[in-house]
Amino acid sequence: MSELLEQFSAPPLIELESDLEALRKHAQKVLMQHGFPQRKTEAWKYTPIAALERRDWSSDGPDESAARTESIELPFDAHRIPVHNGQIDTSQLNEIDGLHIEPLRAEQIDTSAYVDHDPSDAFAWLNLARLEQGICIRVTHTLERPLALQFSSSDQFKQAAHPRIRIELAEGVEATLFEQHRLHGSGLINLVMDLQLAAGSSLQHLMQRQNDESALIARTEAQLEQAAHYQAYVLDLGGALTRQDLKVHLNESRARTRIHGVAALKDKQLVDYHTAIQHRVGPSHSEEDFRILADNHSMGVFNGRIHMLPGADDSHSDMNTANLLLSEHARINTKPELEIHAEEVTASHGATVGQLEEAARFYLRSRGLNDAEALALLKFGFAAAAFDALESEPLRQWFTDRLKQAL
Repeated sequence: MSELLEQFSAPPLIELESDLEALRKHAQKVLMQHGFPQRKTEAWKYTPIAALERRDWSSDGPDESAARTESIELPFDAHRIPVHNGQIDTSQLNEIDGLHIEPLRAEQIDTSAYVDHDPSDAFAWLNLARLEQGICIRVTHTLERPLALQFSSSDQFKQAAHPRIRIELAEGVEATLFEQHRLHGSGLINLVMDLQLAAGSSLQHLMQRQNDESALIARTEAQLEQAAHYQAYVLDLGGALTRQDLKVHLNESRARTRIHGVAALKDKQLVDYHTAIQHRVGPSHSEEDFRILADNHSMGVFNGRIHMLPGADDSHSDMNTANLLLSEHARINTKPELEIHAEEVTASHGATVGQLEEAARFYLRSRGLNDAEALALLKFGFAAAAFDALESEPLRQWFTDRLKQAL
């Protein structure tokens, strides 16, 4: 038994109602049988799980009297859901028209997409095995303000927390979900989010992350019905260890998705993004553009997979990943994948890893910029292009301002 598995072998202290307890016991059984990913586990070979084994997750909770209190800035008024040290607080969302929040029920947890014969989905099983708090948010009418999930942790946070959140959009509803992570301490947030988009609904999902020594492992799964639209925009400014699995299922005709993201890394930061888009029925549409800038001794990973199943005829997909190495010690590993089992489809992918052109730097210096200013401008121009498709001007400006500060 690995040291990490041993730390999570004890049953949770809080007992749940019978159906949820049965799911939790089944997840624990799968986890104990297969353990956590190793270097030989293909999808996890660049994620240093061994770093988690060196941490102690069994200590007492942080002293909240000494907890960091940090107001996370937003570019707009929003319905806020704070998640501090892994504990979800919905007290600010009482009696909002069109928004219904309830405890998660067993029938709302779908594990059919989880692999149970090897350790590939170990952290998803761990989230369920350690489940203590889960919520379901149902959006029944288009909201006037975005929904903001704001994840934070105190300097003293050293534990592992496993929040689970399900969001359901009713037919024809439009919503914006703003997911922010500003984590301190050296703990682990092991997050699972399930997104259900009914026919004709639209979700704009904005993710902004900037973490310290904490570890974030997140799995987001989006299920789209007929003509539903899911857009994800990511700005990740790094952390000690960040792993994001984003899976989008285009289950019915005219479903479409767009995933655009930027990771700007420095020092010894590591981010690992794995996306998977399944075209189950045609026509459906997907578009993906992900960019990584790696400086110092940082490492960025992007693995994007497009899977067109039989029956996804007349579907279209474009995937591109462009990456900049800013230091001879930085590393970027990128892998686009196409798997096509349908006819009459169009699909393309591209992947580049390069460095800034000396000629461009020289040109900017000749126009009066010093070398640092020239470098910052070139990096910003490369990265900010990922947000060009973001329709909201205030949101696009907020993302690009954060990007400027980071660069």
